[in-house]
Amino acid sequence: MPPQGCSVTLILLLTKTVFCSKPRLEIIPANGDIYLGEGKDFLCKSSVEATIKWMISEDEEVEDEEGRYKQKHIDENVRSLYVTASKIEADRMIQCHAESESGETSTAELKLRIVQRPTFRKDVEKRKEFTADSTARLPCEVEGIPRPQVTWYRYGAAINSLPGRLSVNVNGTLTIERIQLTDAGVYSCKAFIKDRKEEAYKNVSVIVNAAPIVHFNNTNPKSNANSNTSLTCSVTGHPEPLVTWKKGQQDVPLDGQKFTLSSDGRRLSVTELEKSDEGEYTCHAINRLGEHNTTLYLQVIDAPRGIGIWVIVGIVLLILLVTLLAVDLTCYRTRRQGFLMYIATKVLGQPSSRVKLQDTHKKETADKSHVVNISGIDA
Repeated sequence: MPPQGCSVTLILLLTKTVFCSKPRLEIIPANGDIYLGEGKDFLCKSSVEATIKWMISEDEEVEDEEGRYKQKHIDENVRSLYVTASKIEADRMIQCHAESESGETSTAELKLRIVQRPTFRKDVEKRKEFTADSTARLPCEVEGIPRPQVTWYRYGAAINSLPGRLSVNVNGTLTIERIQLTDAGVYSCKAFIKDRKEEAYKNVSVIVNAAPIVHFNNTNPKSNANSNTSLTCSVTGHPEPLVTWKKGQQDVPLDGQKFTLSSDGRRLSVTELEKSDEGEYTCHAINRLGEHNTTLYLQVIDAPRGIGIWVIVGIVLLILLVTLLAVDLTCYRTRRQGFLMYIATKVLGQPSSRVKLQDTHKKETADKSHVVNISGIDA
């Protein structure tokens, strides 16, 4: 066969291969999730030139529909379909059908699913007030596709159900039975869809109103006279209670010197305590929900008397006298002349008793030397 004939044959074979091959289809993107209220564009791409159609079923072709479907011919290999999720619909399959010029056909399927991010149906109130010992309910109505899970948090820690105290119902409402002042704070409702890692938060500040409660840690304090002291009462309640003090039946005379109060009124300071400051002190708290007071008894103890100046002088003189006598005795033993003797002879000019003793001793020795020893007996 001539070379020209071979070339023609090769071209015919390549042409036949191209036009007779079965289309390979790809739908981009492969994820058919569409968020409610939004739209998404899908492309059906063929490996060869082909007639491409979007099908709802094997015998029903997709038609343009405002607010739902919109098709567009890109080129001989690509056709697009824009799908709008304007309302909630059940999951459905959609097909891309391609037919080549040789009659070869291929079909690719895509599952369309309308989804919704976690959304709060109503704005969660940012502030809620309750009265102590009442039942508090914090609603958290959410929606989403699939239905979101709801978890409540307080200061970042998840709130676990506690029978008869804390519970969360299927609608996401948190219920607190017999709410107390200690339950006040910031609560967070978290709605999340785990598979898509989507979540939403709403915070609510919980205020608990309660009548005041007053107490002292020590109801019988004792302080020394002439010292300073402070009396502190612990007060709970909301709104913030007004605190006042009484001594006996009279208001404490707050003069800014003898008696002073802290800025919140809960600490009473007393300076230079006297016996007259002893007695009952009452801390009284009041707000719009009620009032309460507690009393303590302050005991002022007389300060122990100090050692008088003359007692100190006497003790010092006694110590000096004892020391002087000890020195005198030591000197007398070593030198036969005490310290007092030395003062008398050298300073006062009195004759030394030590010399007299020596002279007497010599005289007695001289007299004794003249004694005649007869028969071994001194006469």
